[in-house]
Amino acid sequence: MTTLARLENVTRRFGDVTALDDVSLEIGPGRIVGLLGPNGAGKSTLLSLLQGLRRPTSGTVQLLGGDPSDHRTRRLLGSTPQETALPPTLRVGEVLDFVGAHFENPVPREELAEEFGFRDLLRRQTGSLSGGQKRRVSVALAFVARPKLVLLDEPTTGLDVDARRVLWEAVKHLFTEDVV
Repeated sequence: MTTLARLENVTRRFGDVTALDDVSLEIGPGRIVGLLGPNGAGKSTLLSLLQGLRRPTSGTVQLLGGDPSDHRTRRLLGSTPQETALPPTLRVGEVLDFVGAHFENPVPREELAEEFGFRDLLRRQTGSLSGGQKRRVSVALAFVARPKLVLLDEPTTGLDVDARRVLWEAVKHLFTEDVV
């Protein structure tokens, strides 16, 4: 497979509002792509189309050679939404185990926790974590299944400078070492 994700002439409207207008994009293996733009520019809308959460008004969207709305295609996708929502009474390690149990060959929780700098939080309830700690756990969850493509929507929101550095180093390491 030479293309992981493809949008061809995609337009997405919400009533009178055009969130995306005739967008074409192709993402191949071995690429890290960043979408930059002001609030309301359509970045999150584009990601929701790739995740199969929304359908385009016109144009075509492909994910890993298939339809993004097909659950079999999405099993090869890792993502972190813009908003962090973790079950507050579960421990961090339990959340990682729960998500990992849905996949054949998950990355071990200790390995992910070490990579993303929260190994000391594995026994803490997610409801007691700071916003930045929750964000790191949420981003790590995108990598649990060793996905072929990872979509991160504003992954560094709420992180201090050191936590941002740790997160980007973890993403870079997982990308370059082909851990996922």
